[in-house]
Amino acid sequence: MIGGSVEEVTLYLSKLIQDGSLNACIEQSAKVGVVLRFFLDPTQGPLAKTEKQQQQALLEQTQRTNILAEQVKGADYRLGLTKEHIDHLKRQSKKSGTGAGDAMDTTWDDGMDAEEDIMVGL
Repeated sequence: MIGGSVEEVTLYLSKLIQDGSLNACIEQSAKVGVVLRFFLDPTQGPLAKTEKQQQQALLEQTQRTNILAEQVKGADYRLGLTKEHIDHLKRQSKKSGTGAGDAMDTTWDDGMDAEEDIMVGL
């Protein structure tokens, strides 16, 4: 029903088992022929691990998870600082009126020469 011969499927499944992709074995049955038997218990089958190996794998996974959690905390902290900084700039901009980047006020000059300015004052 898979679309290949029994031999082709058996070879393919054997390769998957040898590569460690499947925790299973292939058995010959007199009644039905070739049978693929899966091992759900991690202490059985070709990928079986001892309790010590499972504990070590769990410890390694916990360490990876803790490192990832620290990276997430750091990113969250940086994002929080960025958001606070942007909010602070927005508040400052609203307080100053038209904007914080306005040019310097030069209305005292009014386009007059320095001599004319002195004469106006007399």
